[in-house]
Amino acid sequence: MNIITNLNKLILSPVMFAVLFICGGVLLIRLRGFPLTSPVRVIKGLMGKNMLSSFKAMTVALAGTLGVGNIVGVATAIHMGGAGSVFWMIVSALVAMVIKYAEIYLAILYRQGKHGGAAYYIRDGLGLPRLAGLFSVLCIIASFTVGNIIQVNAAALSFESEFNIPPVWIGIIIAIVAFLVIYKGIGRISSFTLRMIPILSVTYIIVSLILICTNYTLIPDIIKNIITSAFTPDSAVGGVLGFLIMKSLRYGVVRGIGSNEAGCGTAPTAHATADTDSPVKQGYWGIFEVFVDTVLLCTLTALVILMYPQHIAEYDGMVLAIKAYESFYGGAAGYLLAGAIFFFALSTVICWSYYAVESIYYFTKKEVYKKGGESPRPYYAGKLSDSNHTESRKFLFIKRIYIVAYCLVCIVGAVLSLEFVWELSDITIALMTIINCICIIKLRNEINC
Repeated sequence: MNIITNLNKLILSPVMFAVLFICGGVLLIRLRGFPLTSPVRVIKGLMGKNMLSSFKAMTVALAGTLGVGNIVGVATAIHMGGAGSVFWMIVSALVAMVIKYAEIYLAILYRQGKHGGAAYYIRDGLGLPRLAGLFSVLCIIASFTVGNIIQVNAAALSFESEFNIPPVWIGIIIAIVAFLVIYKGIGRISSFTLRMIPILSVTYIIVSLILICTNYTLIPDIIKNIITSAFTPDSAVGGVLGFLIMKSLRYGVVRGIGSNEAGCGTAPTAHATADTDSPVKQGYWGIFEVFVDTVLLCTLTALVILMYPQHIAEYDGMVLAIKAYESFYGGAAGYLLAGAIFFFALSTVICWSYYAVESIYYFTKKEVYKKGGESPRPYYAGKLSDSNHTESRKFLFIKRIYIVAYCLVCIVGAVLSLEFVWELSDITIALMTIINCICIIKLRNEINC
């Protein structure tokens, strides 16, 4: 336990933090400031042929990033660095957009049939099958920790606190619902997220907007405070770390370790299922994903918290967010947030199971990459036929075992002590991010806009 903690704190955390921002800087130079310089082009690119397929793929990826972390991370940033931290959270999100665009671009470029993701462009783009295999193993491990146990535990504890429901029952409910969705594969998963994610996002936006609009006279002063205090050292550090912690809470990185989903290499797996013939256009949906997840939802949360500054010094994390919403909605705020945590957790559990199943497929598919041989040519998904990538009996057998084990872990996760789980999640996500970002930098010349 101590070895893992020290490895995260002294080595992986600083390295990952540096790699993320170096990767973002290199890509911004390579793409000449895109997408930050062309927002209108991105918006137009979201429309057009096969838009629904691209949107469905994006909702699967969004299911893996939305959740309690968005609420807690914003509260932590403000608690650490004050109002100015919100400015730096948004700046960090803008850098994340270019990384998300790049990894999705590569996922579409190197996918094989309807299967794709970081493992494929690491293997086929760089000729490093062993490194791709390591990435896939880490993804499977992370699915049990950050994608399952941590999410279910948060939902179970929130319901125990607000409704006095034993945590094990929440674990059982999530396990049953997740099994019914996961077992049918990506078709049912994407159908589930297509319905769930817009409802969750819109509901949270409406609840926040009602509060903000009711107190609209406070907005000018809040914005002025954010801007004027943004360039103090505490706000800059608090904002950047707060943004990273927001993502890291989704991945179990809560002990001062920086991480964010853009660069982790998981979302490209979902985006690779889109029926599109353009890696550029699917990359636009990755940019939109970061915008919704961070710039929109987190800014709304920040405005709500800053409307009740009396709580900021005393409380942190979820408690600070609850106190802010309770100041307007009363005790109902706790119920609302508990319900939001439950459905966000459920969506994340379902999403991460797909990432792991695709990692299992990578190991069990019939096609085998041979070092020194000819790499598969980049495949554009105008045709999503998977005739050359049939699912073997071995894959189907292992997939079924995994799904059963994964759903049973939901029940265990609801009552489990999380100290070791957090640490294991830290190290797996850190390694995935470092591997993926370095590979993206090496493949930067293949990324265009």
